[in-house]
Amino acid sequence: MNLEEYISSGIIETYVLGLAGEEEARELEQLCLQYPEVQAAVREAEIALEDYAQLHAITPPDDVKEKIWSAIEDSQHEVKPVLKEKAPEASKGIYRLYPFISKAAVLLIIIGLPYHFYKISQYQSEIETLQREKNEIMAQNQIYNAQIKEVNQELNILSDPSTRNILLAGVAGHEENNATVYWSDSGEVFLKSSGLTPLPQDKQYQLWAIVDGKPVSAGLLEKDGTIYLQKMATIERAEMFAITIEKHGGSEQPTLDQMVVAGKALS
Repeated sequence: MNLEEYISSGIIETYVLGLAGEEEARELEQLCLQYPEVQAAVREAEIALEDYAQLHAITPPDDVKEKIWSAIEDSQHEVKPVLKEKAPEASKGIYRLYPFISKAAVLLIIIGLPYHFYKISQYQSEIETLQREKNEIMAQNQIYNAQIKEVNQELNILSDPSTRNILLAGVAGHEENNATVYWSDSGEVFLKSSGLTPLPQDKQYQLWAIVDGKPVSAGLLEKDGTIYLQKMATIERAEMFAITIEKHGGSEQPTLDQMVVAGKALS
């Protein structure tokens, strides 16, 4: 049995209001003996009902009490004797109480509804909180998976005997900058740029390969800070690599006075 579904089904409120059937009441009382959480839910419902009754209790005017007793005395005088064989005295008492029992039942149901709605709202809020936490965990997990993928990618590149590791050191005026190019015999180029200073929004780093003495663009460095190792354009042969600061979107020719790092390709 799913206790949470049972507790939130409304049977406990019905029981506390005295409206549960005999079989339902017997089952609930048995579950109270078996499961402390069910017993605690029943007690919580009883306390909530008591608090609600006290909260909404209204002190009647002084003259109401006298009017009520007067009405009761008048009704007793108007009651006509009924033959014993028509209905036992106990039955007559029960018949007279039916209207009052019905009204009391309706009143108790009305009192219990706010509590029931409160519990539903509480459970809904807990579900929404758990869903938000689940989404946050899933999002964080995706970030971790992406980072693991990038690290594995770098390890694969570094472990490949055909990959050359080219350090791009900072040039004069930009000594604090550095980057690393991983260049394979097949011409694949990967850039690790964690050592470069962040740029304004209107500027962008561009990687260049010097081929036969002429600069060839190897691509723009993405501004996404989560990229650890970026794949650049394929360069089959080069004498050196360099990075310049260009306008956003790049340039066809490097701005030489904006070069920040450079390094010779290993033979």
